[in-house]
Order: sequence, then structure tokens, then C-alpha cells
Amino acid sequence: MIKKEHVQTLFELDPSAIISLYQIDLKEKGKYLFHAGENGYKNKIIFNSQAYDFFPIQAEGFEIKGDGRLPRPTLTLSNHGGVISMRLNYFKDFINYKVTRIKTFVKYLDNANFPNNLNPHSEPDPDAAFEQDVFFINQKTKEDDNIVEFELVSLLELQNANVPNRTVYSNHCPWQYRGDIGCGYKGKPIADEKNVRFVPSGYNGAMVGEEVYFGSEFGSTEFAPLNSNESYNDWNVNSTYNKGDVVKIVPFDYDSSLNPVAIYVCIKDGVKSNPIFDRESWRLDECDRTLCGCRLRFSDPATGAGGGLRISDNANSQDAFWTESEEGLPFGGFPGVDPYDFK
Repeated sequence: MIKKEHVQTLFELDPSAIISLYQIDLKEKGKYLFHAGENGYKNKIIFNSQAYDFFPIQAEGFEIKGDGRLPRPTLTLSNHGGVISMRLNYFKDFINYKVTRIKTFVKYLDNANFPNNLNPHSEPDPDAAFEQDVFFINQKTKEDDNIVEFELVSLLELQNANVPNRTVYSNHCPWQYRGDIGCGYKGKPIADEKNVRFVPSGYNGAMVGEEVYFGSEFGSTEFAPLNSNESYNDWNVNSTYNKGDVVKIVPFDYDSSLNPVAIYVCIKDGVKSNPIFDRESWRLDECDRTLCGCRLRFSDPATGAGGGLRISDNANSQDAFWTESEEGLPFGGFPGVDPYDFK
């Protein structure tokens, strides 16, 4: 929040110029930091030890109206040479990425912006900023050779967003499998989405048949429990894979919580295809999001067979077996809401 003495700057006869700084949060891929070159300044601007590059943009519509409607600003970026278009596919049109606008006075910028690394106006002050405007990219509204335009909305207006965000399901887990939040499973591949197991081991309860992809000859080698899924090798387009080989593929929008790595198991010999597109030669290690799928990975029989390995959340980050009898299941559903009859 801006301090009282900073507000007074607005009413001085010769106030410092106000500049706007923009951030696009790319989650675990970092941030784009830029400014629009206000007042003709087209070099980097350093604020709070972060460098903001000059980039031609236009941002409008941040004002809050008196009729109660939430603002829907527009953010227009120069697309000279297709510089933004090249990034749209990679970042999926930036949909739902967070945009932050920071407004401050030139006189409170870091010393690095001025000759001899000394601010001649005042002491640099990263707190000397107005309240941040935080919005999310809702949609791309225009793209041509010159510009790309986005519509921004508040968190409450995001498409496909529910408030409250969690929906109560009795036997369905909404957590991302192998995600850091909730599930946290980091062990060996167990079964596909239909609970067909890769090897005959672990939990054998309801919804699990006798069908497996491999015999016990793979149980102590390729499928040995690992400390984390990062221990698997990336799929390589130049490599040939055989039955029992395990690879990982990191998604473009990698997020250890929401979009973790995918683990694939090869079920044929002499395979060079991409696991994402070749479902005949590869099977994705996937949980069916039921209590059955959870028990395949975390129940006492599963952990006793070498599965269920999970990175614990303690301060020492030690690997540990999650057992149902000791900790319960890390299941995100609500089995207790199932209706039942009193007898």
C-alpha cells in the first residue's frame, strides 16, 4: 500500500512521473517483466531488484465503475515479427495466466537506473507503489501481424472457475495424479486408467482384475520403486524401447502441482514412437481417481510389495512409505457422503 508521503507527491507542483510495470506470471517457467516506455524511456527499468524490459504495449480499462460491474481491462501487445504469436501455442494463448500491473514513481526506482548507480531524487523504495492491479487473461480477442490483444478478468470471472472451487464427490478424487498437492505419489508405475496393472503385485481388492501387462519377471528390475518420478529418463526420439522400459514426458505447461510429468511404460519391443500418440505400444501410468486406484498405490499390501513410495513433507525431505494403516489414504474425495440406510 502506498505511504502517505508518496500520495503527497501527486499534489506537488512538479511531481515525479508515474510509470506502470507489468508482470505475466508463467508459473514455474518464470515471468515476463516489461514496461510500456512511458515518458519516452525505452531502456530497462529496475524496480525492487527486478529488471523490466521495454515492450510496446497498451493497457486500458482498469478503472472500477460505479455500477458494481467488475472491470475487464484489455492488454494489447506489439506482435512485430510474430514475437507474441510464436509464444501463443506454447503457452496456450496465455489463458488463465496472471497479469499484475504495478504503478510507482520514478523517484523511488532502484539506484541501478541512474548514473553512478545513485538515485539523485530520493532513497529507492520498493514499497512506494500503488496497490497492485491483479487480473487473469480470460481470452485472446485479436491477433494479426501487428498486435495481439487479450481480455483480462478478475479471479471471480475466470472461465471454468467455480467458487468454492472444490466439488463434493463420494468416490472420485479431484487431485492431479502424481501432483505435489494432495496425491503426492512418486513411485513406480502401477496401472493404467482401467486399473490393468503392469505387474501382478500389491493391492488385489475390488475393481482390480487379474489382467496384467507383464509377468513377475519385470517386478524387480524396470519397476523397482524409485525416489521420485524425476529419476526416470526422458523419452528420446532417437532411442528404441522394449517391453518394460519406463520413460517420462514433461508437459509444456509443467507445474509440479497441476501438470506434473507423465510416466509411460512400453509394452512392445523395438518401439521408437512417441508415447503420447502411440497408445498401442505405450501405456500411461494413470490413476482411475477412485479408492481402488488410491489403494493400488498407498494401501498396506501395495506398500508391502514395494509400491506407494511417496516423498514425505517433513523438513528433512526424506523418502518414506505412506501406509494406509498408519496415515490413512491421501484421497481427495468424500466417501462419507454416500447415502446409506439404517437397518
